[in-house]
Amino acid sequence: MGKIHRITESEKKLINVMGSLPETSPRELLNYTKYKWVSTVVRKLDNLKERDIIWGPYYAVDYGRLCRNPLNILVCIIESNQSYETIISYLSLIEPLKWIYPVMSSYKKLLHVGFVSSSDTEMKVILDLLKTNDIISEYIARPCRHKWMLENPDFFGDPNPSLDGLLIPCEPPDISPGCHDTDWNESDIRILPYLQVGYKGAKLVEILRAEKRLKSREWTYEQIKYSREKMVKRGLIEKRYSISPFPRNECAHFVIFLKSSSISLTQMMMHNFVKGERVYKEYTLCGDWGMLIFQSHPVFLTDLMYKLDGIDQIKEKELYQLRSYPTKYFFKQSLEDKYYDFENQTLKYPYDTYKEKIETELERSSAL
Repeated sequence: MGKIHRITESEKKLINVMGSLPETSPRELLNYTKYKWVSTVVRKLDNLKERDIIWGPYYAVDYGRLCRNPLNILVCIIESNQSYETIISYLSLIEPLKWIYPVMSSYKKLLHVGFVSSSDTEMKVILDLLKTNDIISEYIARPCRHKWMLENPDFFGDPNPSLDGLLIPCEPPDISPGCHDTDWNESDIRILPYLQVGYKGAKLVEILRAEKRLKSREWTYEQIKYSREKMVKRGLIEKRYSISPFPRNECAHFVIFLKSSSISLTQMMMHNFVKGERVYKEYTLCGDWGMLIFQSHPVFLTDLMYKLDGIDQIKEKELYQLRSYPTKYFFKQSLEDKYYDFENQTLKYPYDTYKEKIETELERSSAL
């Protein structure tokens, strides 16, 4: 972890501003640091991106505002006796698959998986089909219908903080999802997946080129600029940077689910968890569970469960450490937008089609 300690005070200030004020331009960043030239700021940012400390920009999506029908993330913990390659080959037949992270486990294969879901019931039918055919042996599925809050690390904070402030009374931010109140056109929806994954720095000119090359779609720069501004203004998307407290491949990556006596207490604890410290945190609600995603110095993870055991207000908890980043099994993709119905402003996925594809693959595999 030695490289990170060569970060200067000015670089730390620069990183902190990028993490908390993502709309700040390189010229404006001069006001927060001792750098005198915009070119110096740009060079520093490029270097931090090369070191895999700063990633972005990208745009977070409020799924509640996207369409008239219910849409959410379905977060799953999947257990299997099959190889990672086999599990992922079947999960990849489900188009709204959003991410796959292998979980460290000494006695079974575990995956932390997310789907964009227009029907949790239909998704569970598919997961049960995979379970019946021994592709997966067990699963937990938790719908996340709230917004995801991001707290980038404070580089002047403690990389191995205590949990002493977890129960300090506070007013956590409202993470309720928005409602569909804007009609989205094709230009809006087609550029949304690029913005969500920060395609080539989320630069509009690169999105234009990709749309023309990959989809044979012809937009003007002004069209997609207006679409981006419209989506930001109406609250569908929010610009962000993802900042690791240390180079990403040197961090511990883990997920915690926790439950307390009330949703309000759970939200308060999630908000307070390592707040203002040198730890990356993202959190949301999954039903009555709180879900937190972390990147930290590995030392912080060492006795974290022991610390959590000492907090009586936490009634249930689960911790999943993700495998080394990056890994060949790591999978992440943007929103699948091709089923968006512009006339009705709905997005519904063809689950029967996914079920048929899986059944066909199961038949093919059994015939080998």
